[in-house]
Amino acid sequence: MEKPNLRKALEELVEVYKAKLKAQAKIDRTYATGKFADSFESRVTDNGFEVTSNVDYAGAVAGGSSPAKRKSGGEQKVEDLKEWARAKNIRPIAKLKGGYKFRRLNTDKRSAFNSMIFAISKSIAKKGTIKRYQYNGSDIFNRVYKSMERKIGSDLSEAFAIDLKNDMVKIINKIN
Repeated sequence: MEKPNLRKALEELVEVYKAKLKAQAKIDRTYATGKFADSFESRVTDNGFEVTSNVDYAGAVAGGSSPAKRKSGGEQKVEDLKEWARAKNIRPIAKLKGGYKFRRLNTDKRSAFNSMIFAISKSIAKKGTIKRYQYNGSDIFNRVYKSMERKIGSDLSEAFAIDLKNDMVKIINKIN
């Protein structure tokens, strides 16, 4: 059975799904550098579609991050944390007797910034990521799917019905 209408409906739905994922990443405030929101890749299969992300921390954003059990890829993770902190404009502070003050960032080795990054990475290793989701992740893929569930169902069933009708007409015409 040929399914051109179903395939066309899947191609349209996957683009809408990707756009909603990108918008939801901004709403969820998991959008610092924009890499995660721009990383969604899609593929239409015979019976559906797949949407994945090509950034290595997508699993931690979507599904949370459990405390680290081993140290691997540490240098890249530190660089990713530095990029994230710069994008969010997070600066180290110093606790003084009279209160808090921002640390200077223009030192040669940026030791205050590196110390802050070390503390953040240590906290992630101990607790996980995204506190506002109780370190369970934003579950972005499932939430966007649930918001589109009815549209997906109606669009796909309508397209499949048209394809089925066209095939039945072809079969009837061959018989007659």
